[in-house]
Amino acid sequence: MKNFLNLILLGSMVSCTTIHFRSQNSVPVSFDGNPKHQKEVSIIGHRSFYFWGLDPDVHEVFVDQEVKKAGYDGISKVIIYEQKNPQDILISFLTFGLYLPRGYTITGFTSGGAMNHEFEDESVKK
Repeated sequence: MKNFLNLILLGSMVSCTTIHFRSQNSVPVSFDGNPKHQKEVSIIGHRSFYFWGLDPDVHEVFVDQEVKKAGYDGISKVIIYEQKNPQDILISFLTFGLYLPRGYTITGFTSGGAMNHEFEDESVKK
């Protein structure tokens, strides 16, 4: 029984969690700078894995969709961080690796203008 518990603890510490960051080009996303982008922003997200990181095999995060969902019309100088904060590590430990939350932060610069074209369309219809 002791060996089984050690195996579970070891499995929770060396899990296989993979997050792929992609773009569908719905808004401009660039690793290069844009002189029009002066406002620094951070977009924080989480994904959940189960059974020592085996389910799902891979999570896909579409950076452009996350930027659009946050209300920005584009982002440049993009940096993506994946992190395990102490709370996530504690949850993984307490659940013996059956639940593995993973966080990420997308940082970059934007013009600061929210996408207003969706709101303008509604006002035209009235």
